[in-house]
Amino acid sequence: MPYTEAQAQLASSIVTNLLQGERREFDLPQQVAIADIESDALQFSADMELLDHLGQPAPAIRLADQEPVPIALSAFAGWPYEPGGRLGASSWRRHPFFHEFAHYYLRDIRRDGDARDGYEYLPLDQARATFSRRAVAFLANRIAAVADLLRPERAWPHVAPLQLLQRARGPRITAPGCHFYLSTDSPGLRVFWSGAYYISPNYFSHPTTPAVGVLQAGTYVFGVDGGAYGNAIQWDRNAIVGLPGSPHAHLNY
Repeated sequence: MPYTEAQAQLASSIVTNLLQGERREFDLPQQVAIADIESDALQFSADMELLDHLGQPAPAIRLADQEPVPIALSAFAGWPYEPGGRLGASSWRRHPFFHEFAHYYLRDIRRDGDARDGYEYLPLDQARATFSRRAVAFLANRIAAVADLLRPERAWPHVAPLQLLQRARGPRITAPGCHFYLSTDSPGLRVFWSGAYYISPNYFSHPTTPAVGVLQAGTYVFGVDGGAYGNAIQWDRNAIVGLPGSPHAHLNY
């Protein structure tokens, strides 16, 4: 969805402030929600703080557009660290064994997981720049798409209202959502979505096939677990989906 310079500037201001941990009141369009981006920015910032403390690079996976995108540490099986949780925010600094755990855990991922899962590793400055640039484009597209979806003459098909938080701990709003369904090669799988700027799993629907749900405007990637894959989410790096757009995608799992 093409966006204007003003929409890009608003998106850039919002993403910059979220990454700086600020809770500013933004002049958001009434039916644009950013709670998902806010959550990602919190988790990403916590990841970067920990990786910087450990002297480790940021894990990433390469998407179909050929750019490596950072992946959340919480996306790895067995990882106990969650922003706001038992080891969330900076509480890991007070945990007597977490530093050692994280050091060896990340070392083992790099040693054992690279060939199997296709992880790459980015310098932290590059990971931050990638997150920021792609999140700005993601949000600017959403702002433009919502304005377009609400135009009566557009009459987009497959649009449904969503009741969701506009911001974390903020009021609920009604936002236009896009009906979407995913098919897979295997039945009985669970589907997860992530913004295509930072791979962080969010539950979509189950079981396949198809899995049906409603998503806000945005550019997404999808993964599955269950069946032969157990609880390890498999991300289809070739299935980059822009909404509003086609209401269907197929995952090769």
